[in-house]
Amino acid sequence: MPVMDEFKEERAALRNGTPKEKFQYFLDYYKWYVIVGILVLVSAGSIIYQMVTQKERAIFVALLNVYEQESAEEYPQKFAEYAGIDMGEYDVMFDTSMYMDGSDLTAYDETTMATTQKLMVYIAAREIDVLIASESTTNSYAYNETFYDLSVLLTEEQYEKYKPYFYYMDQAVADARNEADASGEDYVNVPDYPSPRNPEAMENPIPVGIYLDAAEALKENYHFTDETVILSVVANTEHPSTAAQYIDFVFQ
Repeated sequence: MPVMDEFKEERAALRNGTPKEKFQYFLDYYKWYVIVGILVLVSAGSIIYQMVTQKERAIFVALLNVYEQESAEEYPQKFAEYAGIDMGEYDVMFDTSMYMDGSDLTAYDETTMATTQKLMVYIAAREIDVLIASESTTNSYAYNETFYDLSVLLTEEQYEKYKPYFYYMDQAVADARNEADASGEDYVNVPDYPSPRNPEAMENPIPVGIYLDAAEALKENYHFTDETVILSVVANTEHPSTAAQYIDFVFQ
């Protein structure tokens, strides 16, 4: 029997069929079209909802090698109140999920590698505003010129207040290391990192971090596995003024 004749007979049988037969016909011929259509609508609705409800980020602080205390749950809200940030409109983010073994940066384990890649992506995307990490990790990023010059970021009053806690990098050493990278030379003749607390011994000292030795309120909320930690503001931050406010909040 020709296909068209068979189709006509099925249509006639369906017209006179029971509700159950009609429903079965619908399932046989149209169910996948309906399912695909529903999935498309759900996906589109989800994307639209996320676009409409997504809040702008006020600050993103990445804390490495840290465990949250019970009180840490309220910490973002406390900073938002301090800085006058409406959390109904803005996100205040504190990421404690990253771990990096700073004892030997040449012997990466899987977790350290994952954190390194995550930080690289976040920094390149201008997501992270503030990084809190160990001295060895800070050295690595500071000498790749990742951090903001605090003499530019901070007000004169802030600069004088936090000067005793500054972490310094030597721009002359950074330049030498960059030159070695560009020329493909060995690091044999490249100077080591100088003491970050001794700018007098540097050729061109630049403050790019703040030691958190006296940040007791922060340590009440977060337990750092590293004995010494440093707060730095990422150079490409989109929220420099909020980052400066956070420094004040940490030391209040």
